[in-house]
Amino acid sequence: MQKGKIIVIEGIDQAGKGTQSNLLQSNLRQSGLLINALKFSGNVCTVMDFPDYTTPIGQEIRAFLDGKRNYTLETKHVLMSANRWEKKKEIESLIENGTIIIMNRYYQSNLVYGVSHGLNLKWLLNLDRGLPKEDVVIVLEVKPNTSYRRVPRDRDTLPRGRDTFEIDQKLLTKVHKNYRKLAKQFNWRIINGERVTEEVHNEIMKIVRKVIKA
Repeated sequence: MQKGKIIVIEGIDQAGKGTQSNLLQSNLRQSGLLINALKFSGNVCTVMDFPDYTTPIGQEIRAFLDGKRNYTLETKHVLMSANRWEKKKEIESLIENGTIIIMNRYYQSNLVYGVSHGLNLKWLLNLDRGLPKEDVVIVLEVKPNTSYRRVPRDRDTLPRGRDTFEIDQKLLTKVHKNYRKLAKQFNWRIINGERVTEEVHNEIMKIVRKVIKA
C-alpha cells in the first residue's frame, strides 16, 4: 500500500476553500482516481479543517476569533499551531493507511496571517516544524473586495457574521498580498478563485491528478 497524500487548499477568507475541498473529496471518491492510483479500496479521501474548533485548543481559538478572549498576537498564532499539533498523530495515521487528506487550510495560513500581523517568518515556521509535510498547496486567489462581499452563513457573532480577523479590511488586503509573496517563495500553486465554481474545481483537479499519480 502506498502512503497517502496531503493536499492543502488555501486562500483569504471567503475564497471558496470549504466548497472546493468538499467538491474535491466528492470527485475523487466518485471518479475512482484514488483507488486506481493507490491500489486501495474503501474510504481513502477525507477533508480536515483548520482551525479545528472541536478540540480544546480549537474552542479557545473560536473564543478569541469571536472577540471573547484577549490574547497577544504571538499567543494567538501559537494556539493556531498547537491546534495542528493536536491532530498530528491522526494525520500521520491517515497517511500511513493510504488516505488522501484534503486540508482546508494548514500551517500556511499561520505563515501568511502572521507575517501580515508583523510577526517574524522564521519564528512562525518553527512553530510547525515537524508536522506532516504537504504534497501540494493550492491557493484560491480572490480580491479582498470579493472576499468581503461574500457573507459567511455559519456565524453571527459580529457584524455580517465575520470574526475579528475577517472584519479587518486592511488586514485582508495584507493577507492577499502575502499569499502571493509566500506562494512564490514556497512554490505554492495559485488559482484564480474569481471564476465560477466548476471552472475553479476543474483546474484544481488537473493539479491533484498529477500529485496523486506522482
